[in-house]
Amino acid sequence: MFKLSIKTGYAAFCDPTTGEESSWDENHEVARILREIADKIDDGRREGKAIDYNGNSVGEYTFYEKGAD
Repeated sequence: MFKLSIKTGYAAFCDPTTGEESSWDENHEVARILREIADKIDDGRREGKAIDYNGNSVGEYTFYEKGAD
């Protein structure tokens, strides 16, 4: 099984000009993080951190055995 969590309450997910919440900026940053994680998985990493473009750890991903929630 695979589990991923990303907390989107950080500045990287907001409009960089106003600092306000923005669905577009949130979507864009989540997609960027997903692509980065996909590259890490392709390289064989089975767990790691989700890092926003400001360098903050905003979540994590891991593979784990079924039933080991």
